[in-house]
Amino acid sequence: GHLWRLAEKVSDRAKAKDLAGRTVTLKLKRANFTLVTRRHSLGEPTQSADRLYHEARALFDAAREPGPFRLIGIGLSDLCPADEADRMTDLLDPGAARRRKAEAATDAIRARFGRDAIIKGRALR
Repeated sequence: GHLWRLAEKVSDRAKAKDLAGRTVTLKLKRANFTLVTRRHSLGEPTQSADRLYHEARALFDAAREPGPFRLIGIGLSDLCPADEADRMTDLLDPGAARRRKAEAATDAIRARFGRDAIIKGRALR
């Protein structure tokens, strides 16, 4: 749930500034203040919350760091204009295009009726 909410925030900020990014960063800070950072560069830029979430989740699972964590963060870097984002379809993930369209519809509804008009169940955890 935390990773999804963070991915949505990063995505919303990128969309608001009409930017996309090629590198997803996951930052984990333990209770003893040690910091673990993992990055993954994407083949194409993105501003999609769904793609950010899946990349951050993969980084989190690969980190295999013991918790608890006092801070979890997701970042997007290597920025570029938004018109370069999410152009290609993913042959290994046939549902990606459908989720991208659903996210665009969600963004339109939130722009019209407010941020809390639609909330994914995954964000409630």
